[in-house]
Amino acid sequence: MKALVGQVRVEITLFLRDKTVLFFSLFFPLVTVAFFGYLNREGQVPVASAVEGGNLGGGVVSYPSFVIAGGIGMVVASAAFENLSAALARQRDTGILKRLGGTPLRVWTLVGAKILTAAAVTLAQTALMVVVNVFLFEAEIGGSVFWGLVLLVVGILTFTAMGIALAGLCPNADVAAAAGMAIALPMQFLCGTFFPIDQMPSLLRYIAGVLPLTYFVEALRGAMLTGGGPGVYARDWAILLGCLVVACVVAVKTFRWE
Repeated sequence: MKALVGQVRVEITLFLRDKTVLFFSLFFPLVTVAFFGYLNREGQVPVASAVEGGNLGGGVVSYPSFVIAGGIGMVVASAAFENLSAALARQRDTGILKRLGGTPLRVWTLVGAKILTAAAVTLAQTALMVVVNVFLFEAEIGGSVFWGLVLLVVGILTFTAMGIALAGLCPNADVAAAAGMAIALPMQFLCGTFFPIDQMPSLLRYIAGVLPLTYFVEALRGAMLTGGGPGVYARDWAILLGCLVVACVVAVKTFRWE
């Protein structure tokens, strides 16, 4: 446990030192969500699912309330594909992982530290996202905090596992960075993050349907707005958990120190 805590400190220090990664991981999603929230602050968006006990219920919610889950999804995708996968591949290319492999540090400690670092970044951004939308644009969160947090944990585990798997599949850091950007960018704008998927053209709806972030954002939005849990969003939960299992298998099979 002491080794894990120490490695987490190292990972957070390295993250804070990289100003470019810090900006795109923390501030860019926040600015983007605030921008869309400001432009559509008077707008309303229909919510398809309603769960008994949710304060907002079904019907219509304000756009700032709608966009919070999309902003969180944007952060999760960015942390996994644009930050974690490229950083891990870069450490492998420069020999850092090889040197770490010659120490008592175990694989699970290194991977656990990277997951916890990604979780810390995501939770910090989630808090900022909620505060900005609630206090500036009067967004409401009338659903289940419990299911929202559980789903956030599942999403972090799923997408960080995907990021680690991507780093293992890519031969070097340049390929990992390009692949991560190519995967994350469509996810951040096509998965119902800023606009309802059913209002998109049919081609974009099809693309969104094959991207895993779509199901994370949909289930998280349902939990935050209507209180829906796994029973209501069973398909979304099943797809996320299936992606988590597959990503973990691929990550274990492809991880290498050099």
